[in-house]
Amino acid sequence: MTIIIDNDNEMVAETRRDLRSLPKAELHLHLEGAMRPSTLRDLCAKYNIVAPSIPTASSQKFTDFSAFVHVYIAACDCLREEEDVYRLVLEVAQDLHKCGVTWAEIAPSFTFYAERFGGMEATLEILVRAAERAQEETNVGIGWVISVERQLGIVPAVELAHLALKGKKLMIGDRSAIVGFGLHGPEEGYPPALFQSAFDIACGEGGLASLPHAGEIAPEINQGSKSVLDAVKLLRAKRIGHGVLAAGDPAVTQVLLDKNVCLDICVTSNYLLNVVSSRESHPLTQFLKEGVKCSISSDDPLLFGCDIVSEFEVCRKDLNMDDSILAECAKTSFEYSCAPDSVKQKGVEGIKEWLSVQE
Repeated sequence: MTIIIDNDNEMVAETRRDLRSLPKAELHLHLEGAMRPSTLRDLCAKYNIVAPSIPTASSQKFTDFSAFVHVYIAACDCLREEEDVYRLVLEVAQDLHKCGVTWAEIAPSFTFYAERFGGMEATLEILVRAAERAQEETNVGIGWVISVERQLGIVPAVELAHLALKGKKLMIGDRSAIVGFGLHGPEEGYPPALFQSAFDIACGEGGLASLPHAGEIAPEINQGSKSVLDAVKLLRAKRIGHGVLAAGDPAVTQVLLDKNVCLDICVTSNYLLNVVSSRESHPLTQFLKEGVKCSISSDDPLLFGCDIVSEFEVCRKDLNMDDSILAECAKTSFEYSCAPDSVKQKGVEGIKEWLSVQE
């Protein structure tokens, strides 16, 4: 039980439950960006690669997106053997399990290292086997989001769309191992419209869920909100990674509401990449008040020194979100996920139980 001061300057008691035990789905996570710092150092040493400087806490800001990419590419570069991939996927699943995550939709940047594993299709099969093994050991289900790297161009994007759709037949148990088609990488100069043909292929009738990033950094000056709108209208997004630049644009907000689109929010990431000036000024609570559905995610723990529990803690502390609002975001993470219905149902029931507990 925590004592706080309310708006009338009176002391009131507020229950603050253990956020680690709150069931949740992690919907915005990059595989290589979730590598443990110790693993990055181990693998760099194994292959005689100079290890990059990485943050030790969620306070080191990146001066620009290229500095972020430098660390990320280093994490991709040290994946050289199949055992490295199995280790990475297992450790990510273990870390998620400790955070109360039972389902994760993870985007691997395997286009950067697929040639070392026999090509894109062979690498995808390795990732699926790794996810299956990790699920057996941790009980964390992993659905892969095959994502276009904007900076690589349109032709590779179309090729990846065909691969993703073909990969939908890869199974873990009785479910597809591939759940979505995404779009990430630097937004500047790469608006959603450029990739519409790829998303038409991968996310058409009976295809994968459309899960692009948009509205993190404007593709062009003052076009951040439009990038969110185009992600919905042109790419038919079910969820959008970030989307924060839509804040303050009533027309785009209304489209998010009308189309029932969820924003996968990463507060620390947005702060450390200078998308918002402070954690306290993040528009997450504004979106929630306007009725926009939002999940809470960690994005790249390796680079931002966070995990999904610390993200919930930031939302509690810096955005003054009480347990009922945090639970609603956790519920949204299951409801808007691509998880099997049984996983969704169990997660939502667990959240109700979490809310019923009084300290």
